[in-house]
Amino acid sequence: MKALFCPQLFHLSLLVLLLGGLPSSHLLCCKLCSQQPLRVLPLEVLGGEVWVSPNLEQLAKATRRVTVKVWLREQFLGSGDSYRKRTREFSESGRLLMRKRVVATLQEISRRSFDRLKGPLEQLVADGKVSGVEKHWIVNGFSCTTTVENIDALKGLPGVKRIFVARPPFVRSNFSDPPAMGQLRKFRPEKYDPARYSHPWYIRSLLADRVWKDLGVTGRGTLNVVHDFNFHFPENLVANVYRNPDEIAGNGRDDDGNGLVDDVHGFNFQRGTAQLFLSEKQTPQMLHGTSCANIICGTGTPNRSYEFGIAPEGRWAGVIAGARLEAAVEWAILQGADTYSMSFSIPNLGELRSHWRKVMEQGSFCGLFFVSGAGNFAQSARVPVQMRTPEDIPEVVFAAAGVQRDLSRTPFSSRGPVEWKTEHYRDGRVQKPEVCAFNMGLPLLLPDGSLRPTALNGNSFAGPMFCGAIALMLSADPDLLPWDLKEIITSTATDVGAPGFDDETGHGLINCYRAVREVLRRKAVREGKGSARYAGRQEGDELNVKKLQKSLENRVVFVASVQPQGKAAAAGVKLGDQVWSIDGKRVESVSRLVQLVRGSGSERVEFEFLRGEVKVLIELPSQNSGIRFGQRFLAPVFE
Repeated sequence: MKALFCPQLFHLSLLVLLLGGLPSSHLLCCKLCSQQPLRVLPLEVLGGEVWVSPNLEQLAKATRRVTVKVWLREQFLGSGDSYRKRTREFSESGRLLMRKRVVATLQEISRRSFDRLKGPLEQLVADGKVSGVEKHWIVNGFSCTTTVENIDALKGLPGVKRIFVARPPFVRSNFSDPPAMGQLRKFRPEKYDPARYSHPWYIRSLLADRVWKDLGVTGRGTLNVVHDFNFHFPENLVANVYRNPDEIAGNGRDDDGNGLVDDVHGFNFQRGTAQLFLSEKQTPQMLHGTSCANIICGTGTPNRSYEFGIAPEGRWAGVIAGARLEAAVEWAILQGADTYSMSFSIPNLGELRSHWRKVMEQGSFCGLFFVSGAGNFAQSARVPVQMRTPEDIPEVVFAAAGVQRDLSRTPFSSRGPVEWKTEHYRDGRVQKPEVCAFNMGLPLLLPDGSLRPTALNGNSFAGPMFCGAIALMLSADPDLLPWDLKEIITSTATDVGAPGFDDETGHGLINCYRAVREVLRRKAVREGKGSARYAGRQEGDELNVKKLQKSLENRVVFVASVQPQGKAAAAGVKLGDQVWSIDGKRVESVSRLVQLVRGSGSERVEFEFLRGEVKVLIELPSQNSGIRFGQRFLAPVFE
């Protein structure tokens, strides 16, 4: 069976379908279409009785109306083990052709299913039994709002097989009157010169700078979508922000016909607007999405001496999704995105984890690489739930745990394994995380171009490092398949934990240089070209762990935050004070500080602080003093 299709047209909301319907064939083309029809791939079906998430009534007690995610009978991936099985079909295919074929299939089965569903679903909407219907094709189904009493009506719709219940989305209330984003000034792209800027220590430790210099791979040609909640647009990110070629910025029109107005640089699906700049605040929290984009592909600017990005010639776009994950992922795929960065973590999703996983499994077959940090919950949750959704998703979500600059494990970094025992997925215990990157004491670039050398902490930033590394690999070979990329990046990592795979650092620290060399070797073999240049080990192709740790022996512990009404503030402790000793014993690290305080056996301990060149003695309670400590290494942040 052949079908002419246009992904942009199929992205129209179900409302459009219900009001007037779409033509049965489409001759327009968008970014992913070819002029030739593509054959629909073999499908799988969901069997058995209609299944409803068992937490429906529990959630309905808190709120009468609930949001549900519905799967229909025909799917590209039907069973819980379909992902691994169907990878064999594409083992000889390239990623870009696979994307076209799978998108064509997903779009066509969605069209067929909704042709059958249209009338009965229209009636439920007219009767007030469901509302807010949104069709999605990334998993063949739809989302809507309904009540417990009307679930049976949904179950009776043609083709309905799974009904998942979603919690109400968390909406930030401090974004009620966002500032206008305005038109972004265009920059003429410069030829990237890695010698023009200074680079942060994490780029050097991941050997990304060697990829640029020795292999000439800089992330060019990749599009990296950052899923977050607020985006500033400093000059170094405007230079390579994505610009949807089929949309005219700021004209208030849906130029490309995809149902979204002005989606030039991304889209805010939560608010239904192109507005991504929601808060002018410049705290590390409000610069979260901006910092993730910086780490992935932030480039340098002519009036500054440093740059941040691991893939500095990659492009980026921002999405704010709320409960509309499906729409955000579909948008990314249709724009031709390569990576999808998710620096967030959601606990207790229950059976809804299966829906998230299916979205990303099918998104992976659409050529999208999903990346996440491992989470920051080692001190507040037990294995196997330290890693939550989406980072707990096997195979298709690449999760990076966190280490500090000296490669010691960050205490809060979540560990694996994870466990899958949902109605749809029965994997049991699954190894996680895949690799590790850096997540503590990272530099923060402010929108005005100024720098805080050690302001960012959390696995939110280890994930974007993984994302930047993948962007380099895809820049070297855009046709690299997801399962091959995973095998390469895990097999080339530098072991920094227990020998072999371990639950804290995965397969080891990302090694961008060895990973990209292996990508280029395999590409040369596939194309029948000489691969000797990229074969074998080279001197310096791996981080010298002992040398790095020796260079970082000198460090200082400092006061990172002080609660305004806390006991430490009342005693005179100041932000930035350096901790010299506790009860006369020298403090060389945060772990040493914790050891001394806990080992004192006293309710109060004496801190010796350095404030400039002045020593200050302050006695503080050994617990709950309202102070948080950080540490920084004396080695340069940028070189």
